[in-house]
Amino acid sequence: MIIQRLPFSYEGIDGDIQRLGALLKHAFTTAGLRFSGRLSILNLACGRADETGVLSTAIAPAECGFYLGMDLRADAVAEARRRWELVDGEIDFREGNAAMIGRMKLLPKFDLIFIRHQNYWHEPMVWEGIIDEALAALDDSGVLVCTSYFDLEHELLVASLRTRGAQILVNLRHPFSRELPDAEGKSVDRWVAIFKKDPL
Repeated sequence: MIIQRLPFSYEGIDGDIQRLGALLKHAFTTAGLRFSGRLSILNLACGRADETGVLSTAIAPAECGFYLGMDLRADAVAEARRRWELVDGEIDFREGNAAMIGRMKLLPKFDLIFIRHQNYWHEPMVWEGIIDEALAALDDSGVLVCTSYFDLEHELLVASLRTRGAQILVNLRHPFSRELPDAEGKSVDRWVAIFKKDPL
């Protein structure tokens, strides 16, 4: 069980996270996924990892046994460490490059890898590396879950994963996504997609 020790830092995040939790449960149900046992979860480019609690709730009746968040921003990683605690399991947040996860030794294969608000169209070659590392770190029966702010960047992400042979289980537009004023067509968790690795 993951416990939230500190409130979220910004106004509106509580509501966004509640909507994300409902979206994930709906997406898992639509994809026919039912998790069981104790899962290993990897949250890549996690930032403050606001979504940590709803990720652990959305996999129920499964439980989180190991949770790793990784991001380049030291201040965000430090905040995530202060906010979250995993009872009866291991939780860790590390400062590092998500495109280098394969160089970290002694990590398990992950049952669920999550990338929230991927930014594929900003430095696409970096994101190509992150996608490759995510698929390599995924257990054969695991799933990669991604959300996006924009329509076009989501299309680019889906196309990139399809070129790698990833199977798309579900691709949903979030009907209750909160619009953001800083860019046209941008909203919180506007899209969610779930992928499985190429079985070959």
